[in-house]
Amino acid sequence: MALELKTVHGLSYSVLERARIGESFRRWPIQTRFITPSFNSNPFGLADLNSIDANSSPAAFTGTEHMSGTQYADYLRNVAESAELPISCSIEVLEVHPNQPEGFKLITNEGEINTRFLIWACGEFQFPDLKPFSGGQWCLHYAQIKDWAALEAGHYTIIGGYESGVDAAFNLLKLGHPVRLLIRKRTWDLPEVSEPSLVLSPYTRERLREMEDNSALEVIFDANVVEVSKDAANEFQIHTADGRHWKSLIPPILGTGFLSGGGASLISDLWEWSEDGQITLSNIDESTITPGLFLIGPEVRHDQRIYCFIYKFRQRFAAIAHELNERLAQDPISDSESLESWGPFGNTECCEGCEC
Repeated sequence: MALELKTVHGLSYSVLERARIGESFRRWPIQTRFITPSFNSNPFGLADLNSIDANSSPAAFTGTEHMSGTQYADYLRNVAESAELPISCSIEVLEVHPNQPEGFKLITNEGEINTRFLIWACGEFQFPDLKPFSGGQWCLHYAQIKDWAALEAGHYTIIGGYESGVDAAFNLLKLGHPVRLLIRKRTWDLPEVSEPSLVLSPYTRERLREMEDNSALEVIFDANVVEVSKDAANEFQIHTADGRHWKSLIPPILGTGFLSGGGASLISDLWEWSEDGQITLSNIDESTITPGLFLIGPEVRHDQRIYCFIYKFRQRFAAIAHELNERLAQDPISDSESLESWGPFGNTECCEGCEC
């Protein structure tokens, strides 16, 4: 988004980061890899799926197709430094106050900042849902794992069968730990679903096939976990809605996702929320109740479209930049100044409903 804002004439802006560039990626378990592959097809008009500007490629930078979090964070830092983006690290926004008639007052650990527009880009990985059900505090969330190899030996129960749950199972099995995988809803093979955010990625399904014949893996479908309890002997009990239960000597692993809205939940009163717990946005990703506040990143939703992959949500940046340019009554942004070079990914006539 910061790269895109460089195309807005006369705009003074800054990026506030409470830790380091690429912090969420640096917090990934060291074994975690990107599920979307990277390949430097940029010169042929098809940008690397994981690029955040059309003139760079994480594949070219890292020499890796499925990068680690640290590799991608280093790529982001390289892009930011090369473009001399105005990023201030170790600045944490503590409060946001709409400052009428227009603009915002931010309370940070380094004092107050006033801004006319605010773009919220806090992601979701740093905001795991630690209590998805009663007794969730007894579990260990995927986002709290630094290194799977550092966990104690034993039989593990994983709650959740989507990307993080299957990834956890794969890494634990690889280390020789028996695994029980409890899955509420099967998303492994849904051929009628064309939205890649709703089914397991090909990369994960490939690793799943490697595990299928492993006798140390027990997969249980239709397991809607509603409670985890702990008895006097420090043994954990995992309970499902249909009355089944399993015991575990080791805290269960949560692969059940993140807080609704991710980092946007920090300023929840500034957004309109739908009945299913999603943030309602205008067609330019602006809050419907707080003018001048925009959302970017994996929490963006529009009807049935889920913009949770980089190759999806990066398409939204240009629309916000154009809108800010118009509100500032600046000259139109020319095609040569805009970074909308995403090839077919920006062709909505072709890609309506992911039917390419």
